[in-house]
Amino acid sequence: MAANRTSQLHEASIQATWLLQRLGRELRLARIAAGLSQAAVGTRVGTSKAQVSRIEHGKVLRLSLVAIARQASAVGLRFAAQLYPGVRRVLDAPQLSLLSRVRERIGTLWAWELEVPMPAERDLRAVDARISHAGVSIAVEAITRLADVQAQVRAAQLKRRDIGATRLLLAISDTNANRAALAEARPMLEAAFETNARRILTVLVSGNDPGRDCLLVL
Repeated sequence: MAANRTSQLHEASIQATWLLQRLGRELRLARIAAGLSQAAVGTRVGTSKAQVSRIEHGKVLRLSLVAIARQASAVGLRFAAQLYPGVRRVLDAPQLSLLSRVRERIGTLWAWELEVPMPAERDLRAVDARISHAGVSIAVEAITRLADVQAQVRAAQLKRRDIGATRLLLAISDTNANRAALAEARPMLEAAFETNARRILTVLVSGNDPGRDCLLVL
């Protein structure tokens, strides 16, 4: 176990070094495209020309996210970061129970697959389930606790895109806390999802394409 953990940490260090080098190249190319010198960028962000050069060459191993974002802004870029699972996440009992409720409500026409991995190599994400029928595939994400609605929705949407599913179905456990979180995010959710449970279930029981992404509270 200790050896495996050491190996994972070593690989993480290698990945971080590679990422700093890639970000540096992107910053350099954007600076050149913007017609800026390293000195000009340094003036904009309040640092030296030498530090700008070191960042562009991936030499600053303890570079902060703030420093990256500031230098990116100075050359016309916007910095964004995304974390992904380092190990394959296994569905827990509450999620399996939620998926079982979905399965009971939509009938038997849909073929089910659980924990479907992303097709990209080394991408350890997986959709909780994928259901398929008549050429339509729906990525199903079982969310038992809403913590950050916007982030959780975005993560689910990216999974649907990356796995190539036709639609996304968010299955949310029917709890008071989740209902409150959904109420706060209602405008955003109604713009992105069909939220009428009766309409969603009627369409799915018939084995049809719901026509848009869906959110179902069960």
